[in-house]
Amino acid sequence: MQGSSDEIAERLFHGVEKIASVISEVVFPHQLYCICCGNIIDSTRSYSLCDHCMEHIRWNVDEPRNIDGMRVMRCADYGIYERSIIFAFKYDGHKYIARDIARIMADRLRIEGFKSSDENMLIVPVPLHENKYLVRGFNQSKLIGKYLAKEMDLKLSDVLLRVHETKALRGLGAAERAETIAGSMELIKASIDLVQDKDIMLVDDFFTTGSTARECRRAIEKGKPKSVSLIAFAGREWREAIKLSEEVI
Repeated sequence: MQGSSDEIAERLFHGVEKIASVISEVVFPHQLYCICCGNIIDSTRSYSLCDHCMEHIRWNVDEPRNIDGMRVMRCADYGIYERSIIFAFKYDGHKYIARDIARIMADRLRIEGFKSSDENMLIVPVPLHENKYLVRGFNQSKLIGKYLAKEMDLKLSDVLLRVHETKALRGLGAAERAETIAGSMELIKASIDLVQDKDIMLVDDFFTTGSTARECRRAIEKGKPKSVSLIAFAGREWREAIKLSEEVI
């Protein structure tokens, strides 16, 4: 046999996933609909957003925050419009939205002085546990990261593994989140050389208290990177993350 039953099943799954993505693009061309409200737009609109949604997105222009030695950036503050984009992307199957989120992130990184084709920079998506992957069918952070890497001509690598499936973090406070996710990330041994002396850019769709980002950084630091930063599409106010940082210190 050419492969185990699990390998064959995985190939079939990804084959079906690719076909579904192509069909979705034909039926719902991503540049014809606003990724937030769904209204018809033309292909000239920035980030596939209609004028109304573009004006109401709570774009974040704050300086990046240094949280526990990690540079953290978010592209927008979390609100109704940002929530609509994230939910359409993660839960309604509109995976094409990842491309527009990646473009938003790329522009944010350029504003902060990050350069394209930086050979020392590595895009690292926040990992998703395999059980959640099977339910959702994709890792939203990896999909964004793939397009972000393409936008900025950077390398992307899955160097992290989520070794424990954690309960949903939604609704939990900062301390509860930190306790729940503790010990859930590991740096893949074969990836240690990829991480060493690199500027790591973690990518996630949402930033709340920073518990997930801290756990990712803890795991990555075993590979002795030069620096660790994180960019998220949207996030809540910094208050909870900074409070938790002070508690950890």
